Amino acid sequence: MQGGGALRLITFLAAALAVVVSVDIAPDAAEMLLSRGGGEKEVRIENVYYSCVSGNSFAMVRNGAPEEEGDHDVVEAGELNVHVPRFMSFEDDVPRIVTFPRRTGYRDVGVPNTTN
Repeated sequence: MQGGGALRLITFLAAALAVVVSVDIAPDAAEMLLSRGGGEKEVRIENVYYSCVSGNSFAMVRNGAPEEEGDHDVVEAGELNVHVPRFMSFEDDVPRIVTFPRRTGYRDVGVPNTTN
């Protein structure tokens, strides 16, 4: 294989096997997850969506590791290990974990920048 062909193959394989390697987590979101989880360091992004008061949808972030870990990437984000489902896509390829006001009057933790 010529040099250009090898580079194309490596680029293709990297794109095909892309994994989330970074998570942007707001300090108040990390604090909320640590406090409601009793200090538990494992959290997961779920394919469950809730709306905020302005109607925007957020993929929920819950405490604990997923039941089936094989289909998740694990990313260290400060004190937390975030389990990110491999089937989910995010704007700029980085999930942004934030707090948001729910219609119930409470605040929750979610990801607003999912694309699927």
